[in-house]
Amino acid sequence: MKKKVLIILAVLTLSALLAAGTWAWFTAQADPVTNTFTAGTVAIELHDEFAEGGIDNWNPGDCTNKVIYVENTGSKAARVRVRLTMAWYDGEEEELALSTDNVDLGDLGEGWTLDEDGWYYYEPALEGTKAGSDNAKTSNLIEKVCLDGPSTGNEYQGKTLQIKVEAQAIQASNNATWEDWTESGVEANGDN
Repeated sequence: MKKKVLIILAVLTLSALLAAGTWAWFTAQADPVTNTFTAGTVAIELHDEFAEGGIDNWNPGDCTNKVIYVENTGSKAARVRVRLTMAWYDGEEEELALSTDNVDLGDLGEGWTLDEDGWYYYEPALEGTKAGSDNAKTSNLIEKVCLDGPSTGNEYQGKTLQIKVEAQAIQASNNATWEDWTESGVEANGDN
């Protein structure tokens, strides 16, 4: 029995020594590292310089200053496009079936092209604010709106021309295309 007690005591002592030895190993741990990825931004500002309150008493043959351009206010390089939708109204609410062919927007600014989809596209891409460049604004899309005299008959008297201006942008990086934008269902005007 004495032998059994000595064996049990020896096993317990050995177990205690092994356990104490396990706790005695040197260890180390690295500080955690956090990786931060901040997405860039695509943002634009539409500049439409026109007479406040509109033009009254506009006559066939008159030309009025109207400057339209787009500025990239986002961090990423972006491609921009603008759509001008014109219509004649009886006052401000009822759209009329009068032709807008008598409205002349003059020559397009450098870099602008009118596509068959009705949008004016600007090339090259505008640099983002992170680039710190002056290439963040388009040239003027238009600078004036004229009402053609010979093609504007009496049916236009007292009518109001409205021009709706829309601007959109898409990132210029990673081969993003306007088709990608349309297929994704994203719609943005002005500052998106």
